[in-house]
Amino acid sequence: MGKSKKRIFNKNTDEKGIILKRNKVIEEILHNIKSSKITEETEKLIGLFGITIEELLEAGADFEEISAIKHLFI
Repeated sequence: MGKSKKRIFNKNTDEKGIILKRNKVIEEILHNIKSSKITEETEKLIGLFGITIEELLEAGADFEEISAIKHLFI
């Protein structure tokens, strides 16, 4: 393989995107809820992953915190 092709292949393997897992997203959403930092990014993650109220309650959120932001959920 030539030097140019090798550089192109190495460049493509170095540029990986962010990998989001559902568990990490739920933890991040809970952290934002508990610290009262509901941002647009939090709303996008809820919509993207289809996070439900039940999942957040099972993960350890308080009912009062979730009921305050229930308008974010479908």
